[in-house]
Amino acid sequence: MLYIQENLTVIPHGGFGGELHEIMRKDYLPDVEQKGMRLVGLFMVGIRYNEHFALWEVDDWATLDRLQEYHENDPWMEIWRLESVHYRTDWVRRILAPVPFSPTLAEITQDDKYRVMMYLYSLSRVLPDKVDAYLDSIETEMIPMAKGWGRDLVGCYRTVAGHADSNEVIEIWTSGNSNTEYGTIREAALNDPALKRWEAKVGEWRSRVTYRMLYGVVDFSPLRGKDEYLQAMDIMKAR
Repeated sequence: MLYIQENLTVIPHGGFGGELHEIMRKDYLPDVEQKGMRLVGLFMVGIRYNEHFALWEVDDWATLDRLQEYHENDPWMEIWRLESVHYRTDWVRRILAPVPFSPTLAEITQDDKYRVMMYLYSLSRVLPDKVDAYLDSIETEMIPMAKGWGRDLVGCYRTVAGHADSNEVIEIWTSGNSNTEYGTIREAALNDPALKRWEAKVGEWRSRVTYRMLYGVVDFSPLRGKDEYLQAMDIMKAR
């Protein structure tokens, strides 16, 4: 299994990407899904609401080759590109390989614990000779700690092609359905002595780490808030 990460800069047109979401739903998703490119999550990035993040699952490198051929040479994809540039100004891709303990899309869609409004994304640049130790520490130490705070691992990946190289480690974690829930999880983490010890240890293995808050508010995204939360948001928007 492989994953495609896309960072999109969206022209909001007053709707923070809603127009792009709609043409993706109608004009893009049905075609790429037939070619083997499955949407895992489409998110707004917190604070910078013109930035969006998409994660796709594909079976293997051969599927990627077919998708590249389709995107570059199919007449319909040329129409899509011409249409989509009205709504996005830039996009950057990474190809990711999942680590063995990373949930697949099939597992994600079978368990409601992965459906929340808020997700924490981290990108760590790890020293090349410490990547395996870092991943082992996530599996054996961080996942149990995070469960205690109310946070579950959605995905963990290494960059294998695209924007950067394979000593990048990407993690996505559930982070609650409201600011209150997020704050409770955050406080539990900050007050956990085990996290302080873990951060001190892995801090010597990472040259850089970047965090982003992702909002799961796109109703056709598998990773998104539960329906009652999305419906409540729609009611608030309509007032």
